[in-house]
Amino acid sequence: MSFENSKQTIFTGTQLDYEEIVEIPEGYEKAELKDFEDGTLIRGRPEMASVSSFTFDDDGEEKTVNRFKLYIFQDADKIYVEINVNLKNDGDIHKNVRKGSVLFDFLTSILELENAGSVGKSNILRNVDLSEYREFVNRLSEMTIQVKERSGTYTFYSFIVRDVQV
Repeated sequence: MSFENSKQTIFTGTQLDYEEIVEIPEGYEKAELKDFEDGTLIRGRPEMASVSSFTFDDDGEEKTVNRFKLYIFQDADKIYVEINVNLKNDGDIHKNVRKGSVLFDFLTSILELENAGSVGKSNILRNVDLSEYREFVNRLSEMTIQVKERSGTYTFYSFIVRDVQV
């Protein structure tokens, strides 16, 4: 049996894809948003990883988490800030992203940089393709984010993009 030089396969149920994994340079120390005070500006080289899912045991119950990681590399100090952005579902297409989530803060702050006032009073992003944002972020030479401490029933950390350099 021989195979032709084509991308078509007889195994049509097999779907190939590529998960972008960010390489951490050797010798860099990890930081997280919770390591910084509310309002702190963090500047560095950004890299956004692909959406990934993992399942773990949560007190006897199986729980699946979908997320992507955004990294801000501060090369001069050999520090990287790792930001986990949790998602409701797997993949790049997301619907009905609500205000108050880390994802909403991240995406709308980028939209505002592109066109000030574009978000207005919006409190829901109806359709989002994260691959567009990943392509944009991974082409940047520098990104400045601002840490946002959020509290309610529990405290969590979010961020907004303040500036970008191509």
